[in-house]
Amino acid sequence: MKDKKSYGQHNDLNLKSFVVLSKAYLTVNKKQLKTIKKGGLTLSQFSVLEVLYHKGEMKIGEIIEKTLFTGGNMTVIIENLTKQKLVEKIICQTDKRSVYVKITESGIKIIEAIMPEHVNNISDIFDVLTETEKSILISLLKKLGKENE
Repeated sequence: MKDKKSYGQHNDLNLKSFVVLSKAYLTVNKKQLKTIKKGGLTLSQFSVLEVLYHKGEMKIGEIIEKTLFTGGNMTVIIENLTKQKLVEKIICQTDKRSVYVKITESGIKIIEAIMPEHVNNISDIFDVLTETEKSILISLLKKLGKENE
């Protein structure tokens, strides 16, 4: 067996942190997709419907910020949701170049059908942590996720 390569204690710990975080993300994401797929949606479609359901109509740029998907991908997601009649596009009356996206009654029905099970699923995933551990995790992830200023 090959000897483990070391890049120094500091760098090795950073690399290990990255690997563990990545594996945790993949595991949590895989588990949370179960309820979303049951509703016949992709993660990106669910994310758009969920943000519109909770925040109201938004411009596409605002949806991109809230869901963290890319602009090109978002255009396809919105078009597919529009074809499925889960969202509708509304031209801004004051700026004809701006388009708002609004969840439809059909979209609301799907989100309301999925959300209770989704919330329970997320609770099951995170219930391995104590309330204190969750607070610490949130704080650490926020610190890690801050852009260098």
